[in-house]
Amino acid sequence: MSQSTEALIGKFISNTVDATGLLYEKSLFGHLLVLMYSSIDSMGLLDSAPDVTSASGQTFKDWVKKYILNSSVLEFNEVDFWGARCAVLHTFTSQSDLSRNGKARQIQYFSGPKDSPMGLAFVAATKNIDDGAHVSAHIEDTYLAFLDGLKNFYVDLINKCKSNSTYEIRLNHVLQNYSF
Repeated sequence: MSQSTEALIGKFISNTVDATGLLYEKSLFGHLLVLMYSSIDSMGLLDSAPDVTSASGQTFKDWVKKYILNSSVLEFNEVDFWGARCAVLHTFTSQSDLSRNGKARQIQYFSGPKDSPMGLAFVAATKNIDDGAHVSAHIEDTYLAFLDGLKNFYVDLINKCKSNSTYEIRLNHVLQNYSF
């Protein structure tokens, strides 16, 4: 693995942290989700088996299971998160084909103190919408789990590139660098 490969991975992670951080600081949570979801699409492909050539729902869900859902404060699963990704990226709403068909719960994000009366009421009310068809998610917890996932993914991807050149080749294809 070349030093430039490690730098490319580091730059992608750093740029993702910087961009999502700006959106988070401005409370632009919908746009933050768009960037998080699309970043996970790319990272899911980069983390998948060497013979995988395209990002998919499966590569997204595998990455989420491995790098985000290890946080015990998150109540959604990888299918709910995939449905939320499809909803936000396609319509900027919380409803996806998966949720309409009862295959995923709609994630209802909220911000602010989780233990405040409003936060507690939101969580309780969300559980009762449409007989459990919705799940609440604290945007701050979700974002922190994403950032932790990025940190762990960085190390794992470097190791994969060191152990198998196919990962490095795919990395250079997916994260093309146009700096001159």
